[in-house]
Amino acid sequence: SASTQVKKDAVFWLGQEVSRLAGEALQDLANSDPEVEVQKQAVFAISQRRNDESITSLMRIAREHSNPAVRQQAVFWLGQKRDPRVLDFFEQLLKK
Repeated sequence: SASTQVKKDAVFWLGQEVSRLAGEALQDLANSDPEVEVQKQAVFAISQRRNDESITSLMRIAREHSNPAVRQQAVFWLGQKRDPRVLDFFEQLLKK
């Protein structure tokens, strides 16, 4: 029915909004939670998201995070991705 389709559409768009907000919340946790283990867990959770989102976030963390253990975690999870952007990123890291 038409009302069922409207509900399905509403749920779809709500999921898109929640997903974006969840990604932002994970990024915030990875960058600013006082517990390093929580930051590392947030990095893992980011790695499980869609590649476009997760690769960009993981590269940012690997490049900019203040804690080497968290940067290492991001590099590890990037290494699990099969994406040409990751290889380019690793080459850039090694040139520094």
